[in-house]
Amino acid sequence: MKITRFETKILDKQEKRLKGLDGLAMLLVDVDYDGKIFDVDRTVFAKDISDDGGIRMTGLTESIAVIAIDKHGNESKAFILRR
Repeated sequence: MKITRFETKILDKQEKRLKGLDGLAMLLVDVDYDGKIFDVDRTVFAKDISDDGGIRMTGLTESIAVIAIDKHGNESKAFILRR
């Protein structure tokens, strides 16, 4: 899995918006999303994501849902990935 874009509205100490993966705290992953209920199967912390956004993960199905959480605890809506 690879993150190609992440945006947050939080600011750094110089009052500038954090860019790229700098504002990301973690991802919550449902590896077999049924389209109704998001069930957290895996948690991926920012430190475990490579500089190019790559994430190594096994056991993924055809329907994966992810929630991104920024460093201030703001959550994205669940977005669905198709393999």
